Amino acid sequence: MKKTILLLAFIAVQQIAFAQGNFYGEKFVLENSHSIAELYKAMDMADSVDMVISGQIVQTCKKAGCWMEIQNADGSMKTKVFMKDHAFGVPLEGCEGKRCVLSGRAFRYKLSVEYLRHLAEDAGKSKAEIEKITEPENTIAIDATGVWIEK
Repeated sequence: MKKTILLLAFIAVQQIAFAQGNFYGEKFVLENSHSIAELYKAMDMADSVDMVISGQIVQTCKKAGCWMEIQNADGSMKTKVFMKDHAFGVPLEGCEGKRCVLSGRAFRYKLSVEYLRHLAEDAGKSKAEIEKITEPENTIAIDATGVWIEK
């Protein structure tokens, strides 16, 4: 009986969370998500890690919704999120500043100048801003299999 009540409470919490946001890609359990700081700490000991990560959306791809950049609550840590295999996309507009939770694999990635300029173009940056990109970027990126974004 106690297990049944706990299961029903868990389902109710999930339904409330689902109602307050939208899933893109594969659905996953929202509880027990990790911060970007926890992700970076885990990556100190591994080349890749599968995690559920929460953050705030900084920007999304304005052409196909195939990537986004997220940050932690105080804006001190950011990371790129790519929709795995372009299997799904997130909204092209209206996501900035919203909380998100995503499920995926984080890995170390070297973004070339050419690719960084491509991402800047997709984000709608000006030609002058794009031309300021002159150095590759070593970063931790995430291949997301699913993303939940608050309404």
